[in-house]
Amino acid sequence: MESKYRFSVPIQVRFNDVDIMGHVSNTVYQNYYDAGKMDYFDKIMPDLDYATIGVVGASISIEYILPIYMRYHISVETRIAILGTKSFTMHHRLVNLETGELLSTCRAVIVCFDVASQKSRVIPEHWRQAIIAHEGPQLIIK
Repeated sequence: MESKYRFSVPIQVRFNDVDIMGHVSNTVYQNYYDAGKMDYFDKIMPDLDYATIGVVGASISIEYILPIYMRYHISVETRIAILGTKSFTMHHRLVNLETGELLSTCRAVIVCFDVASQKSRVIPEHWRQAIIAHEGPQLIIK
């Protein structure tokens, strides 16, 4: 089954994103992927507040497939691929909107975090249910 990405956010390539070689610097890609995360969280987990219960990154891996240039029209697509008890794995990809080419992919492990105790915690049940309902049968539940 091919993965379905139901969240897509247009990304504006800014002048300061581009390095001396004329393409987007590898250091900027994470900002693009964060825009996808925030859109996903706002819609699927709107009560995520970071003051009491939030999420923290545990690991991230980015593949740079094709360069992104200044005038490209791109979007970041985001989904949760694996749902655990205290963590989930997000998959992202950057796509050229004009050609459909895949430019980059990202895999990030995110941990649910209790701010007061400074420890990981179980993902709230209503978040789990919202993720399961949104991602459907492509979601791997552990």
